[in-house]
Amino acid sequence: MVLKNGVDIVYISRIEKLMRNKKDRFYNRIFTPDEIKYIEEKNHSPQTAAGIFAAKEAISKLLGTGIGKINWKHIEILHEEEGKPYVNLYDEALKFSGQLGIDEFSLSISHEKEYAIAFATGYGKNKGIVSKNIKGMLPRRDKFSHKGTFGRIGIISGSLGMTGATYLSSMAALRTGSGLVYSIVPDSLKEVLSIKLTEAIIKPVEDRSTGHFTMDSFQQIIHIIEGMDAIAIGPGMGVDEERVELVRKILLEYKKPVILDADGINLISLDPTILMDRQGDTIITPHPGELSRLLGVSIGEIQKERVEYSKFTSNKYNVITVLKGANTLVTDGKEKVYKNNTGNPGMATAGSGDVLTGMITSFIGQGISPYEGAVLGVYCHGLAGDLASRDKGEYGMIARDILDNIPYSIKKLED
Repeated sequence: MVLKNGVDIVYISRIEKLMRNKKDRFYNRIFTPDEIKYIEEKNHSPQTAAGIFAAKEAISKLLGTGIGKINWKHIEILHEEEGKPYVNLYDEALKFSGQLGIDEFSLSISHEKEYAIAFATGYGKNKGIVSKNIKGMLPRRDKFSHKGTFGRIGIISGSLGMTGATYLSSMAALRTGSGLVYSIVPDSLKEVLSIKLTEAIIKPVEDRSTGHFTMDSFQQIIHIIEGMDAIAIGPGMGVDEERVELVRKILLEYKKPVILDADGINLISLDPTILMDRQGDTIITPHPGELSRLLGVSIGEIQKERVEYSKFTSNKYNVITVLKGANTLVTDGKEKVYKNNTGNPGMATAGSGDVLTGMITSFIGQGISPYEGAVLGVYCHGLAGDLASRDKGEYGMIARDILDNIPYSIKKLED
């Protein structure tokens, strides 16, 4: 579908004057080597140079930037053998194109006496358009706000060899807009995470030099999370009987929203009835394998009936279920079921789920309702992955690429 248009008109005499008086400087500032080669093949025709110049301007207007935010050479106008022009984008121009959801261009260049005229059209898929319902979930920010306005959240995560999970979930929460993010980690990990995380607040707790959480961590954790608006439990946390008991006690003690992911889900799988006893909202974010362990149902069976098993889980355990995978589902088990349409196979990479956990926790910690916070997190997470794939491709994408594109995915909701 057509997403954007851009048009530009240039006086050929203006380009001719630049070519006559400052040709080398003009060429080197405006055109790429392949564009210069084409102009040379046309005997340095001012009409040809003016057409390419106008086309670059038209594309920059289509992207909504103009020349300035992007460089002349970030837009390259080349020609097929029969003379039809086409567009290559690089660096910032490619990034802005991805943010708009544009993945194809058509371009026409024509001349009318003393003018060169270029008209450009950008095309994209429906997923490049944000629905009004999704946009309506994101509140506008008051100009008199401060960092406390946007939530204090805790990420209880990490174990020896799994510091990346803490990094990704904490940074995702910050990139999603949390005012204060506390990374609650085993004491043995504090030095490496203090180096990896600049903006998050590192809160180490007693681990008896094991490199993972122990029951000795409990009282410290409860004291740290006491005034927080939401917490996440699980990324890279590891599993053993002591950590099962630790998570159980945290879930009963903490009365505000909890997002359970990864090992957080694995830790309660032995006794998921604990979820029914919680006084606060609980959001679980399993992939099919984790939900299989939780319910004692095969992965194949779950995949055949994703909606029904998601609703069943929410109803049975009084949770909001986020069943990850292609077309991730969010349901409260009652009348609300959201099927996501953003995301791509390149997001099936280590750490992608940790990023999602941080995003959902952040939105809920900012005061968005647990269900809408989960929907927003899932939508923006998938969109960030789509933006990342335009630059990196689906094979080369890693979780940090998704993380880097979170601000641009959220910005699309603000436009």
